[in-house]
Amino acid sequence: MSAQYLTSENDPKAYPAGDMVSLLLKNAEKFGEKALYIFLDDGENESLRISYSDVVNKAKAVAAELQKQGSKGDHILLLFPAGIEFVISLYGCFLAGMVAIPAYPPRRKKVDPRFMSILQDANPSFILATQQIHKDLSQLDLTDVKQDKLNMITYEAIDVEQADDWIDPGVSKNDIVLLQYTSGSTGTPKGIMVSHGNMIHNLECIKQSFGFDENMIVVNWLPNFHDMGLIGNLIQPAYVGGSVVTMTPIRFIQEPLKWLKSITRYKGTCSGAPNFAYDYCVDKIPAEEAGILDLSSITVLFNGSEPVRKNTIERFHKHFKEAKFSAKQFFPCYGMAETVLIITGGDYKANPVYFNADAKAIEHNKAIQADEGAEGRYLTAIGFPWMGMSVMIVNPETRQASPVGEIGEIWAKGGSVAQGYWNKPEETKNTFHAYLEGTNDGPWLRTGDLGFIYDGQLYVSGRLKDLIIMRGSNFFPNDIEHSVENCHEALRKNASAAFSMDINDEEKLIIIQEVERAYMRDFDADEIFESIRNAVFADQGIQPDIILLTKMGSIKKTSSGKTQRFAMRTVWKNKELDVLASWEKKADKEYISSAIGFRPEFLREWMINWMAQKLELDPGKIDADKPISAYGLDSITAVSLERDVNKQFGIEWPIESFLKDNSVNRLVEEGIVLLRNKTPNSKL
Repeated sequence: MSAQYLTSENDPKAYPAGDMVSLLLKNAEKFGEKALYIFLDDGENESLRISYSDVVNKAKAVAAELQKQGSKGDHILLLFPAGIEFVISLYGCFLAGMVAIPAYPPRRKKVDPRFMSILQDANPSFILATQQIHKDLSQLDLTDVKQDKLNMITYEAIDVEQADDWIDPGVSKNDIVLLQYTSGSTGTPKGIMVSHGNMIHNLECIKQSFGFDENMIVVNWLPNFHDMGLIGNLIQPAYVGGSVVTMTPIRFIQEPLKWLKSITRYKGTCSGAPNFAYDYCVDKIPAEEAGILDLSSITVLFNGSEPVRKNTIERFHKHFKEAKFSAKQFFPCYGMAETVLIITGGDYKANPVYFNADAKAIEHNKAIQADEGAEGRYLTAIGFPWMGMSVMIVNPETRQASPVGEIGEIWAKGGSVAQGYWNKPEETKNTFHAYLEGTNDGPWLRTGDLGFIYDGQLYVSGRLKDLIIMRGSNFFPNDIEHSVENCHEALRKNASAAFSMDINDEEKLIIIQEVERAYMRDFDADEIFESIRNAVFADQGIQPDIILLTKMGSIKKTSSGKTQRFAMRTVWKNKELDVLASWEKKADKEYISSAIGFRPEFLREWMINWMAQKLELDPGKIDADKPISAYGLDSITAVSLERDVNKQFGIEWPIESFLKDNSVNRLVEEGIVLLRNKTPNSKL
């Protein structure tokens, strides 16, 4: 039997620095006044350009304040919007020898379950945040949190002259530098312990794989708190001596053209995003606007964090061919937060490679090329390991190496593999300390992904675990199911299944839920669908695509009572369910607005008609007092609403209003104020 195994012997064992403290100090001295970060406040105009020396000097001031109040190894929770304050605070933690914990700030006046879970689990010594975020925190009900976890340090109160008080903490490569919380789970988030050595090793992996040097110019819009954005786009350029041009994720969603315009303007050499972003660009950027771009400067346009689709790569290449974009510039890669970021990446000078897998065989865990004319499923090669990293395909049940041609779980090992999950020894043992049966080879990291190796490259075919990956974010089905089961009295507890399916090259979230026997003959399906959409969006930040209400006993379970989501996927696909009622989210449709005036009732009618046409709903069924998310508006659709209403009425309505749980009437109240302030002659 021939095992499926890839390894790399190209570990130079000679890095630019052994830890992040040495790295930052060395590059501040080497690159001095060279611009490290360039911030675009509106996606176009520069709001800040800051050098290596200034970044590190300000970070030293933050570090000095942390050292004054705390001790080496303390946990520091960082709550910041996208911006230079976050970056400087992050590096301040590194220079203080403390553990940085980036997290999304909670919404104003609303306790975020995920934030609360991180706060309880991480046990931070201090919360470092902006003055506004501290003010927002003071308005939340945090009675369940121990007061010693609420020691606040305000960023604006730190004097840059404190940099002179900084003391080198003397870190080692084994010291923890970052606690990177896994995305998706609201109930039990896991903090991944990344050491200085792990981070340096992975940064060098990226440098070697992507061919980076000090001429690197990254154009970034990814979130600070996503491992791809944090490690790949913010820290990696600082590692090699490059520069970063960055805008907020909202700017990209509002106008994806601004991302590609910035690449053109700054002659960006590297950028990247999850797969969905490339489809989004093709859908939202007209061909005539694509033609004015120049993307020839890009050497690496990476695609990762979710399945890399052949159709997406081909659509993007075709749409932006006039912009001097070549398929060779696409760089499919694979990784996860448990390895800091990257595990495998291919040859950045070569075209993407595909494997046309037999669709029937792949369902039986066999990697066989489809015959000509047979139904196939194209999978994209995601490269090979670097810097002494190794990957192996393993049968997840027997824990023995999978033979060639068989799909198994992807296991990885090497210097990038993190130290484990903070304060979770059992889960650390199960995930980070796996050993092959018989040979006792290990420890290996179990990725939870299924795949195979063919012709020297790794391919991912699916998930062993039930993790749902959509638009680059991870969602745990048990969290979604919990939200669904508790949102309406007619729904049975512990009787739902949430999973995703690839439908027409797009990942769709499907929810199947049993109805209580007492309600079987008399329930309001529309009311239940609305409750489910509201609950899932409010708790998880995602919208379902398909919801099915079924009879009792429809959800398949194991003998121990666990939901068999893979089996439910098959049942749904084969249309074997006894469905009582169903709902499906309508696809986005272009909407051309017409001038209707500026009085409140006209604005209200315009917004309701916009929603009705976008979602193919009866306008009479849209309640202006209910949150717009109740009708299936996810964040991208909400941004489309914001863009269209601003264009229609010539105002600048802040996007944040559309991303909150606001109703049409609440938005109308805000809009009327904006319209009245627009010009002295506005007629209302």
